[in-house]
Amino acid sequence: MRKLLLGTTAVVGAALLAPEMAAAQQAPTVRIGGYFRAYYGYTNQTGANVTGTTPQGSVVLPTGPGAGDTFPLFPATGPASATTSASPQSARTGKHDFSTDAEIHVFVNGKTANGLTYGAVVEIQFDTNEGQGRPFRRSQTSKTAADIDEMYAFIASPTLGQVRFGDEDGPFGGLMNVGWVTNFGSGGVYGDWEDFTIRPNRTTTSPGAVGDNTKVVYLSPQFFGFDFGASWAFNEGTGGDTGCLSSLAGPTCDRVYAAQGVTTFGRGNESLPGRRNELQAMARWRGNVGPVGLAFSGGTMLAQSVRDITVTGTQAQTLRDPEVYQVGAQATAFGFTLGGAYMWGNTNFFYIPSLRGDKRMEQFFVGASYTAGPFTIGANTFWGTYAGNAGFAFNTTTGAYTSTTARQGQRRNAWSVGANYRIAPGLDLVAEYVRHTIHEVGVDLDLQTNNGVQDKLRSNVFLVGTRLAF
Repeated sequence: MRKLLLGTTAVVGAALLAPEMAAAQQAPTVRIGGYFRAYYGYTNQTGANVTGTTPQGSVVLPTGPGAGDTFPLFPATGPASATTSASPQSARTGKHDFSTDAEIHVFVNGKTANGLTYGAVVEIQFDTNEGQGRPFRRSQTSKTAADIDEMYAFIASPTLGQVRFGDEDGPFGGLMNVGWVTNFGSGGVYGDWEDFTIRPNRTTTSPGAVGDNTKVVYLSPQFFGFDFGASWAFNEGTGGDTGCLSSLAGPTCDRVYAAQGVTTFGRGNESLPGRRNELQAMARWRGNVGPVGLAFSGGTMLAQSVRDITVTGTQAQTLRDPEVYQVGAQATAFGFTLGGAYMWGNTNFFYIPSLRGDKRMEQFFVGASYTAGPFTIGANTFWGTYAGNAGFAFNTTTGAYTSTTARQGQRRNAWSVGANYRIAPGLDLVAEYVRHTIHEVGVDLDLQTNNGVQDKLRSNVFLVGTRLAF
């Protein structure tokens, strides 16, 4: 989930489900909410056209850890023994497109006679299959097939706080962050521009990108302007079932703590479990100094990485344990909002575990907005350095993959300007421009094998449309 702060479903749910004192017991009630948005987008990006190139596909490891297993082709420079299943192709893409998206939210609220609030939230989204194109008549899953974004139950007390259990953001990952100003357009650098671009030059590392892995969350009441929160998750799995793709255990299983090939394919692939025993903790202060509203927050996410293991069962910790910290500040007065945030620690982009010796993550964010009546305008930007991609070699003595290239790190940055006009309650007109770039010296970022090294990618997206929240 990449949505963040103002406009995020997590914060909308938190506002709607804030605990209230109950004078009498109340049976659960159900309310339906959600949103619909439709945009026109103009996109100009690197990698939109290819000629005779081998696209990102899958690889089969014939030797070493994971022999015979198939994994996504990532990173571009995998083991020398890997063979790709993709064939060369040519393609051209246009610059104009329409994009629609919707979510349906089910809010369940009840009250006990002693003042507790309880209930559940289920968020259904309709964009589960990014890689699926035109609708097919038979034997294909729709691009707009429904799946669950978030789902959790909660119980809350005005004096003791709130406990949530289920698939939900954590305090570090979207619930208690300060400084990330995204209340204009569709969210600026963390908005909907990514729906118009072709990977990989669209991935951003927002707090909301930590994920909705199943967890227990505690959010405290506010005392003298202070509140705090914490969450715990055993792994990155969500929903029911085990996450295993077959009858045998493997890297995709929720409960896996060691698996063959995770160094090469788990690192850099957000689809595979890479974090386990994840702890998030945040503290926040909100108050006023004269006419100025102020807010400050700080916190951390600590986790362990999945170990690599040889075919004979020898384990080795080749990935660093993720350890990320975040601070933020925000001020609001006379319609203006100014905010900034800083994140740093042992992790790659998208909170993926990194190799020992990789460059540490460091990311800055600054945003500002102004609201006057129905109009809101704003701008935001982020810039950061990350471990990026790496070449690997398998050490038969230690049973581990190690980096074969000097790690200079990957740089990502983006900036945006945008505006929205409130036509009626819940109905906005939206306009926005975003520019995003990725640069990693000497690394072929577009994952094509025979077009030379493309180590700098950029996306330029202009979108305009409407958004309805209900």
